[in-house]
Amino acid sequence: MPSMRYSNMSKRITELRNHLLPRPFDPLGLYTDRVYERTRSFRVLAHAEFEAYIEDRVVDVVTQAAATYSNSGTIRPSLIALVSHWEDGWPRPTSILSPPQKPAPDLEGRIAKARIGFVNFVRTQNHGIKEKNLLFMLFNVGVVEAEINRVWLQSVEDWAKLRGESAHKSGRVQTQPDPEKEYRKVKDIRSGFKDLDALLNSK
Repeated sequence: MPSMRYSNMSKRITELRNHLLPRPFDPLGLYTDRVYERTRSFRVLAHAEFEAYIEDRVVDVVTQAAATYSNSGTIRPSLIALVSHWEDGWPRPTSILSPPQKPAPDLEGRIAKARIGFVNFVRTQNHGIKEKNLLFMLFNVGVVEAEINRVWLQSVEDWAKLRGESAHKSGRVQTQPDPEKEYRKVKDIRSGFKDLDALLNSK
């Protein structure tokens, strides 16, 4: 069953479609400049929804995993991945026989530091859903390379580049986006996030 966060994102994508894209689509693909502008807006706003979704989802995964460890001592796969990716910066213990010494961090301390660092990075330094953004977030919560659909990942990468063009270039120098094709692409990307959503439940 999809997470509540995925369901909310999916609903929002549908709302954007209804607000911004023509109904019905023109079978000949003939549209006004206003429709093209709205289609570019749909692309940018859909990207924002996908980005917010995956950021919220990975933060929730590590937050819940840390709470589970704190409450029951159960270590979920996401915690192992998270701590292994955030090992830099720990003080090396110098002695336990002759205090004072640098304290050796325990597992709970490592988890807390890693979680805070990861959440802070996701919330303040992640900018988008290109491959490098997704891999950073997903690998840190225990998703492995073999679990990622490469065809979907390539599709997201290509579409995210178009989003950057829509957001940062004048509409006058852009290729006019076909609203029906754009909606199909967004639905395909949303479907891939649904598969990831189910995978994250196991982390």
